Amino acid sequence: MSALICFGDEPSVVKYNGVPVNGETIQVYSHRAARGLMPEQTMPAYVETLRLGADYVDMDIGITKDGVIVITHDLGLNPNLTRDENGKWVTEAIPIHSMTLEQVQKYNVGMLKPDSKYGSYFPHQRSVDTPIPTLKSVVDYVKKVAGDKVGFQIEIKNDPTKPQLTVSPKEFAETLYKFMKEEDIIDRTEVQAFDWQCLVELNKLDPKIKTAYLTDHTTEVMNDSEPGTWIAGLKPKDYDYSLPKMVKHLGGYCWEPFEMDLTKKDLDEAHKLGLKVVVWGWPEEEGSEFSYPEVIKMIDWKVDGIITDRPDILKGLLASRGYNLPQGFFIKEEIVK
Repeated sequence: MSALICFGDEPSVVKYNGVPVNGETIQVYSHRAARGLMPEQTMPAYVETLRLGADYVDMDIGITKDGVIVITHDLGLNPNLTRDENGKWVTEAIPIHSMTLEQVQKYNVGMLKPDSKYGSYFPHQRSVDTPIPTLKSVVDYVKKVAGDKVGFQIEIKNDPTKPQLTVSPKEFAETLYKFMKEEDIIDRTEVQAFDWQCLVELNKLDPKIKTAYLTDHTTEVMNDSEPGTWIAGLKPKDYDYSLPKMVKHLGGYCWEPFEMDLTKKDLDEAHKLGLKVVVWGWPEEEGSEFSYPEVIKMIDWKVDGIITDRPDILKGLLASRGYNLPQGFFIKEEIVK
């Protein structure tokens, strides 16, 4: 591997980090804005992520009752990290789509619930009182700090088995596409989803949008029992029971499997099909916020990117193996709410 990878006469670190360089980089995706260190997907977490440096900042999105895109992983309020105006932990996962933005932002999501199983996976997370942010507020802040040097990874959060909890895939796609055009971020954004129909709807609007197809062993079963609920109605047998072939058929730009599900054979097949392959960690499944054995294996296999709750650890492993890293940014303020 060369010591310095260049675009023309300039080193890659001064260009947009999200552009792959001849397969020689492994891109760093800061999952939920590095939830291992700061309250997930909050403005303070995005400040921290930009300081650390990442190729992509990650954000899951929902849409409020009044049509505003907000950043939240769950379809409803998460009792593991949500307190009300009186500081009491919520007990009900009130759907985000049933509330207005004003109602949503009355809740505090800056602390993990003590003694919760979920909280135990992130023992180093710092607590900071902060509300659920809007997508626009985070995109504006990233642009202000990083210019065009950081990419956006936006995940549409829905559940095709519970359609009443969110807007439809078509409405999700239309609302997000309108936002991406207005913010002029289409060229630096990858849109991911477990419900592949959301991505199909998005590419109907613009085939150039980089769609990233998420998979894991709980939403896809590669045998004849697969009902096609999450995979846009496809039948695995029609594609040789191959997830990469299915993603390619639907016009996908990227395949994003859970890191423990990926095989070297499937990785090689995906690369031959011209797909970018980005893997992700899953603390609830793996038992910790960062699996050294799995991540090291992914690095050795030369995946194209790794989505991680601890980009700080990942960057250390990459640096020790000769990879250049995405730049961090100098930020004066301590916390942005």
